[in-house]
Amino acid sequence: KHSSSTVDLSTCYTQIIRTWLQLEWPEPEEAFMIMVKFTEDMCRIALTYCALIKKRAEEIAIQGDEGNVANKLCVVVNNIEQLRLVLLKLPSQLDWERLERKTAHIIGPEQFQHTLHNQLDSAVACLDREIRDVVQALAQKLEADITKHIRALSACSDSREPGDCIIPLMKFLEASLQYMNENLVQENFNSLLTLLWAHVLSVLTDVCKQQGTSPMYYKRLQFALKNLELCFHGEGCGLPLEDLHPAIFTALESELELCSSSSRELIQQYFCKRIQQQQGATTEKFGAVTVKVMYCHSEQKLRVEILNAVNLIPLDSNGSSDPFIQLTLEPRHMFPAVEARTTQCKKNDLHPLFDEVFEFLVSPEQCEQEGACLLLTVFDYDALRSNDLEGEAFVALHNLPGLKEEDQTDLCRVTQTRLPLIYPKPSGDQLLQLLEGRKGDKEAQAFVKIRKQRAKQSKEAQR
Repeated sequence: KHSSSTVDLSTCYTQIIRTWLQLEWPEPEEAFMIMVKFTEDMCRIALTYCALIKKRAEEIAIQGDEGNVANKLCVVVNNIEQLRLVLLKLPSQLDWERLERKTAHIIGPEQFQHTLHNQLDSAVACLDREIRDVVQALAQKLEADITKHIRALSACSDSREPGDCIIPLMKFLEASLQYMNENLVQENFNSLLTLLWAHVLSVLTDVCKQQGTSPMYYKRLQFALKNLELCFHGEGCGLPLEDLHPAIFTALESELELCSSSSRELIQQYFCKRIQQQQGATTEKFGAVTVKVMYCHSEQKLRVEILNAVNLIPLDSNGSSDPFIQLTLEPRHMFPAVEARTTQCKKNDLHPLFDEVFEFLVSPEQCEQEGACLLLTVFDYDALRSNDLEGEAFVALHNLPGLKEEDQTDLCRVTQTRLPLIYPKPSGDQLLQLLEGRKGDKEAQAFVKIRKQRAKQSKEAQR
């Protein structure tokens, strides 16, 4: 849509161009001076007209009729865009190239560029800024409602389906963006979409920071983000995917994926991180344990041979330790029927030999799950107080010898594995913080309690 005044002004420009071409001014220097005046006046007229229609739109905005305001702002954007296109065509329509050739002997290229092209470029840049300002004003008209709808869906009851919660937001955007698309040229519509998408990501990031919320809260936000991405992409008619995926989108997507996970999924991710930490351990600052681990497919058993531990930290007052090793299969919810096992305690020994074999009745499917691991916890036995922590070691179960039916072997032929002992982080683990925030989840709270206790024990051991 354009206003009639813009059409009239464009017609005036067309008449000026036609008149100039008909004149065929014979004197080159005079022709150049007339062209400079033409260009100066046409640029000034365009900027003056732009200021007048903006002022009129602002007066309408004060009246508070939102629908009328949006319509007028769309017309203002299109009017300014039309003037910008008219000015951009002036060099070709007024045949500046021919004029430059005629005046080459008296007007140098630099003077021609400075006097005509730079003046026109300056006016076009000014119109560009005005278009951006009006598009920004259009975006601001929609941003308040977008914020309201996003906060409303985030406050929905967990009992409601995410698809039901986003209906008001999607209906609002569908109506608003359809109207804008019909009333704005594509370039300016895309500029509007870019501003609105940045606002959407900002609001979603803000509501994502709310503490102590349930996984369903984040599932709603995650569902909203995916649907909003589709909406703004518009099957290729809206913003391209690279513009929809700035750094803030990637960070938000990862955060929502994490926070919407169930407590058991978070626990699995915790053990995946500890396995990675184990695999990346290069020093034996806290000592090491040597083991053999395999899976006997025919008997559906996990076999573990604890060979020894070396270079343990002395935790007793006599400069030694009384170490023993606890074996557990983690996460516990994957192995609910498997009980923890322990080696014998070795008195006053920082390099104990155990040579003990343990068997766990578990299925291959249990071992192949993400995060499934054997946790070896080395303690210093204390008869009067709680046992002190020497360190932990993690063995991933998904690729053990013998786990695949065709891999038949026995424990004697399994290669020894030396595992550096590692300590849990005393604080700052994001996964544990998420689990701790789920106050009503007994399983999450119990897991956090155990890991906090281990962290406390490790902190005391390092003093």
